[in-house]
Amino acid sequence: MSDVSDARAALEALWPGLSAGPHETARAHMVSRVPHAEAGDSAAVVLDDLRGRHFDCAEAVFVTDRDGRLQGLVHINDLLSATPDQAMAEIMEPEHVAVHPDEDQEAVALAALRLGLVAVPVVDASGTLMGAVPPQALARILRREHDEDLQRIAGIARDGDTMARGALEAPLGDRLRRRLPWLVIGLLASSFATLTVAQFEETLGANVAVAFFVPALVYIAGAIGTQAVSVAVRGLGARRMPIGALLWRELATGGLIGLALGLISVLPIWWIFGDALLALAVALAVLGAGTVSAVIGLALPWAFQKLGFDPALGSGPICTILQDVLSLLIYFLVVSALLL
Repeated sequence: MSDVSDARAALEALWPGLSAGPHETARAHMVSRVPHAEAGDSAAVVLDDLRGRHFDCAEAVFVTDRDGRLQGLVHINDLLSATPDQAMAEIMEPEHVAVHPDEDQEAVALAALRLGLVAVPVVDASGTLMGAVPPQALARILRREHDEDLQRIAGIARDGDTMARGALEAPLGDRLRRRLPWLVIGLLASSFATLTVAQFEETLGANVAVAFFVPALVYIAGAIGTQAVSVAVRGLGARRMPIGALLWRELATGGLIGLALGLISVLPIWWIFGDALLALAVALAVLGAGTVSAVIGLALPWAFQKLGFDPALGSGPICTILQDVLSLLIYFLVVSALLL
């Protein structure tokens, strides 16, 4: 087995149901009664053919060759503004995207958003037009995927094949089954944060004010990481940049956010506690924790996706654990270096 396969198997053993479950496909949302015409048909002939007929999706006319293979599409507005003798080949958009019936529904919606399509054509393996996914279905897909991702980020939906949108209406026992496992994992893992603090007992004893900033630092790191997770989960599927460039951008973003928050905190802490080194230590810790949390927030969902798991599932709880431990470690190391 490869390293990726080994890691995947290990994660599956730890968290059954971590893999993304079977999603609905383009076939589930496709309608077959759509307007179509051949490339050589004139606008007048097509309009006359459309008149008096009912279609399930009439936002565009799909242009095919004589064998029914998709060639392009013509928006209704373009068809109405064309001269009667213009051929469909002259006014169609040849640069189009088409999906296969077994394509995942989220990929269909992302393609529509990326290319500004009002309807996404569905073709078989030979390129023959089968139908289209209409705009109403695209809106439902985006709403459903958004709801699922939000609840999975929070660790609410544990099973990949469970529709997260039903979490609020589920019976009490089912709600506990969905939410409790991730929180139990978080409770057990929080012992690492406790151990981290315990390792710096001498630092806390030397300056009790050091302890005052632990909750704020953990909150800031968690908030920055949560933002990064949310952006990553929704953006990884549509990304065009390589992961290295994305990580670098997130590193810069987290660093700038941490720098801004650190600068904001320096003067108030210095003024209230009268300790310039403590203020500097807190500012540097916020800078470091913000940078690390932003990178983790992007890297962990990417790693989940790379291993074949749903990037939203459990990213929030696991990221929180890592961010808490690392932000505390950074803080106490900086404090120890500056104050002891």
